[in-house]
Amino acid sequence: MTTTRTKTWTFATTLVWAALGLPDSARADRVSSVVVYPDRAQVTRLGQASCGDRVLVRFAGLPPSADAQSVRALVDVPGAMIVGVRTETEILSGPYTKQVEVLDDELQRIDDELNQIGDQRSREHAVEAVATRYEDVAVTLLGRELTEPPGSPSTPAQLPKAWTLALEAPLKVRLEHAAQKGPQEKRVRALRLKQEELTIKRQRLISASQRRQLNAEVLLTCPSSATDRKAQVELTYLVGGAGFSMEHEARLSAQGAVELSSYATLTQRTGEDWKDAQVIVSTAVPRQNATPPELIPLRVTATERTPPKRLLVSRTEEQVHREASGSSSVPTTGTMGGKNLQLVDQGLSVQFVAPQTADVAGDGTPVRIRVARAELRGRIVYRTIPKLQPFVFRVADLVNTAGYPLLSGPIDVYRQGQFSARYPLPRVAAGERFELSFGLLDRVKVKRTILEEIARDKGILGTTRRHRYGYRFEVESYLPGGEDIELLEHIPVSELDDVKVALDAKATPGYELRASDGIVSYKLRLSPGEKRAVELHYYVDAPASMLGE
Repeated sequence: MTTTRTKTWTFATTLVWAALGLPDSARADRVSSVVVYPDRAQVTRLGQASCGDRVLVRFAGLPPSADAQSVRALVDVPGAMIVGVRTETEILSGPYTKQVEVLDDELQRIDDELNQIGDQRSREHAVEAVATRYEDVAVTLLGRELTEPPGSPSTPAQLPKAWTLALEAPLKVRLEHAAQKGPQEKRVRALRLKQEELTIKRQRLISASQRRQLNAEVLLTCPSSATDRKAQVELTYLVGGAGFSMEHEARLSAQGAVELSSYATLTQRTGEDWKDAQVIVSTAVPRQNATPPELIPLRVTATERTPPKRLLVSRTEEQVHREASGSSSVPTTGTMGGKNLQLVDQGLSVQFVAPQTADVAGDGTPVRIRVARAELRGRIVYRTIPKLQPFVFRVADLVNTAGYPLLSGPIDVYRQGQFSARYPLPRVAAGERFELSFGLLDRVKVKRTILEEIARDKGILGTTRRHRYGYRFEVESYLPGGEDIELLEHIPVSELDDVKVALDAKATPGYELRASDGIVSYKLRLSPGEKRAVELHYYVDAPASMLGE
């Protein structure tokens, strides 16, 4: 095995390591813990050595994706000091030498067989050329004997037989060569195909044989009072090719409690197996730029131009309604489920400590572990928005009181143990209010009917025009008990002083209007088999000039 080393030196003090002559005394053969970020991981290895004046601890076989500049070391002995850390890149070029030799022998055998077939075909071509020349001579002599028969009287009777033999001999040689040519061509094609496959395999083995690994050596010194102790050295380094994705499960019980579990799917292709390691999942994102932005001057300029004519147009916006947790009156409690689940708050990020050690292979095989569980109590509402979908949804109005943020990812929702739906969950900050949907209610029927739209009042003088809108909603319940159904619809929100939007007196009373976003809600209490109907009417007053008149 051929070994090439590229060394990187970092020292706390100026030392000449080659002159130390210190023996390796580490037992650094396992990964103790791993902090996994969305785009990388920080690996911690443990090594032990007897304390002394100068002790060299060697950590071998670090993955090639490890960042040599991120290697750091710590020692647990009071008064001990890390003198320096050295890293070296080792290129191993001999793990597949035997396999390459076997492939070389097989390729050589194929080359020899191809050469033998080539020599045989060359000999056959030479014999065939001689037969062709013999046939040309026979044809020439045959033509001569046909025009000038021999003088011997016995010769003419023997001429046909001699002519036949003279023409059949070259033909027989060519037919024999043609019969042998087909199997030879088939064998040559098979050998060429096999040769190409073995050549590709050999190239892959040679490429794989150039495997790299990073080795690290830590030089430490211990005080004289601790020479009889064992020093434990922690070596940490960052590796790429690792990350995780978050998934969630929400289970709604019959009492209205929501059990929310978070799972992390870990994958890493570092080539280093994390066996029986403590896995910690961090919400920090190292790839984000930590440099604060710089404010640039704002300059205001003006260009004189004719004011454009104002026209009234409609605009549809998608509103996302979220309220602060402090304004919520819903009692919600959260707890870390399981006594082994740990949560480490680091200010801008949170670390989830897995309850048990895990094995994560370095070949990209995904490993799924549960990192957190919280029990949230909130308000369950039955909500319908007929304008968008004529269905009633079971929605849990919750506040994230688990003490940690919910990372974005798919969420599977269950109701009383039965799977309901799967949809994406956006990132939810700690203390933020959010909603989870637990499927449809097929026992409630909803219908929306348009009564009038853009109906202009006639006979109105002046510069203002009024447009009326009216809708009828019918809700019918077949639930076994009385339930509250929340019906939502929106009306336009004016951004102009000249345009007025207001609810008409014909609208069914009992609604609530949020003026900030124009959401109108009805809370309908329906008994089993009861059918209710409500009507929503509103109007828009706008100047005639804005309507193009």
